[in-house]
Amino acid sequence: MKKRWALAPLLAAAAVLVLGMARGESGIANWRSLKKSRDVLQTTVDGIKDENRALQDEIMRLKESPSYARKVLRDKYHVTDEGEDIVFFPE
Repeated sequence: MKKRWALAPLLAAAAVLVLGMARGESGIANWRSLKKSRDVLQTTVDGIKDENRALQDEIMRLKESPSYARKVLRDKYHVTDEGEDIVFFPE
């Protein structure tokens, strides 16, 4: 009988801890939400890093190859040589 009464405060403390973990700022639901947010942010960061690498590669190509730079200028920005005209056709 004495063991049961000694166990009661321990069980009450365990119940309080479990309820505290399930609720509040440091609760399990909040932890899951934060973990999901972290995963989304990490995916975004990884995408930005990939895009940054691609842009750095493009910069190197533009610096190292004048013919490629000229092609980009002509195709993307419609830069022409002297005396050239650009004609656009409707689709």
